[in-house]
This record gives sequence, C-alpha cells and structure tokens, in this order.
Amino acid sequence: MQAIAFYFFYPLLWFISILPARLTYLLSDFAFLIVFYVIGYRKKVIVKNLKIAFPEKSEKELNILCKKTTQHFCDSFIEVIMSMSMSHKDMLSRFEYTNLHLINDLRAQNRPIIAMFGHQASYEWTMCLDGLVDYKIIAVYKPLANKYFNKLIVDIRQKFNSTMITMREASNSISNSINNGEMAMYGLVADQSPAKYRAQNFTTFFGKTSAVFLGSEKLAKAHDTAVVYLAVEKVKRGHYKATFKTITEHAAQTNDWEITDTFFDLLEKQIRLQPEYYLWSHKRWKATPQNIKRKPVLSPRVQR
Repeated sequence: MQAIAFYFFYPLLWFISILPARLTYLLSDFAFLIVFYVIGYRKKVIVKNLKIAFPEKSEKELNILCKKTTQHFCDSFIEVIMSMSMSHKDMLSRFEYTNLHLINDLRAQNRPIIAMFGHQASYEWTMCLDGLVDYKIIAVYKPLANKYFNKLIVDIRQKFNSTMITMREASNSISNSINNGEMAMYGLVADQSPAKYRAQNFTTFFGKTSAVFLGSEKLAKAHDTAVVYLAVEKVKRGHYKATFKTITEHAAQTNDWEITDTFFDLLEKQIRLQPEYYLWSHKRWKATPQNIKRKPVLSPRVQR
C-alpha cells in the first residue's frame, strides 16, 4: 500500500512543483479552505497551545491566530513540494542568510558547529545553506512512516549536497563525525516535544514547564563545539530571511542547561514576534513532571 500511495501521488507532486509560484500558492489557498473549514485539522490542539502561550489574548484573537497558522502550515507543505524542482539559485532568491560572516569566523577557528532552530517560519528551506559556507552540512530528521515518501523528503533535503541522519542515529553519527575531524555544521530542530514515555527533562517555555530533549546540549558539551541559534523570519509570503545568533563558542565551558535554556529563550522571543508562523499543531505540553514514569530532571529556572 505504501508503494501504491507513493506512485499514485508522485506525478501530481512533481507537476505541482514545476508550476509558477503564484499558482502553487493558489493551491495552498484552496488546501487551506479544506484543511481549516472542512477537516478542521487540529484546531483544538492549536487553540489550546495558543491559550497557554498567550493567556492575555481573547478568543477572537486566538481564532485569528489559529486561522493564520493553518494557512502558514499549508504554505509550508506546498513549499516542500516546490523544493522538488527548485534550483539552488531559485531558493536563495526566496531564502536569505543575513550574517554568514559569523559562521565564517567560526570556520576560521576550525570550530565544528551545532546549529539549533525551531519549527518557525521556514525550516525546510534552510537547506540552501549548502555551498554558502565552508562546512559540510549534516541535518537530523524524524523519518516518515511511509518509506517511499520518506526517501523523497530525504532526497529533497539532500539535493544541495547536505547529509541527512535520523534522530535515532544522530548521537553516534555526530560523535563519530567530530571525532574523525570532520569540519561540519550539525543542524537540529531542537524544539521537539518528547512523548510521555520518553520525557524526563523540563525547562520553561512561554512561562509553562515544558518537556524538552537535551541531546543538542549534551553533544555540544561532550565535544566542545560552538553552538548557534538560527532565527528564521517570514518577510512575506514565500520569502524568508535567516540570522545566526551565537549561543556559545565553547560549549564545554557552559553550565548545565545554559545552552538549552538560551535556545528556548531565543525561540520564544522569535515566536512572539510572528506567532502565526510557528507549528502549534503538535501537543506541546502533554508531558509534565507529575505524569511521567521517570524521575524528572528540572532546569534551575523550573526549580525557582
């Protein structure tokens, strides 16, 4: 069934990818009408998350945000399809890196980098960084259930010569890469929310205790890498700009939780500027220190 679904939809996806952008965004508008008004895709989850993050907003404001974030979700999906046939030049005309000198300075010091970013604006088009800096780009991803569509997504993300590794193999692969002296930048979407059975570590996010993964920080500290945050801003529909911010040049010199807490502070600040462009459709606060089976580990700012 997986193969049948893939080979049925692939020609359609390819055809959409070669359409002019104005037509693909019209398709996104049509998809939005179906997703939001007919299916009602995760409306309750989105509004619940928004209520927690923005308790000061009225129901009307929350519903408007829900509508806008669903529209952006549809745009993001269509932009993945657009990526199938986009050239590097085309993508760079829509996705600008504003301060590559920061990365070049770290490269001059021969510092491997862990780049942390969130599900904000366009995290898919960050792949156009390949070829702009003197680093091998290695990115961590969560595989799709359908192995055929998963291969398609991996192929799209690797089209400009980056390397994709799964979350399961990330720790060993990144450690081996650094130990072998590979000069690489390791991209991790670091705001994933762990399931209850995996949750153990908690910090604060939008003022609420939130389960988080500490993998990025642990890898960075173990190998004394530099750590940067990548803030992606939506300039207008189909156009983005990304800015690197240094979290630390020497992770081994940081205190426990310093990297993770700084990341979530930067992410929250960025989301507050453009809340409609965050992926609110996942259950962000499903795990709490009280409902998990493991002994919780709390950031110092949770313990205050």
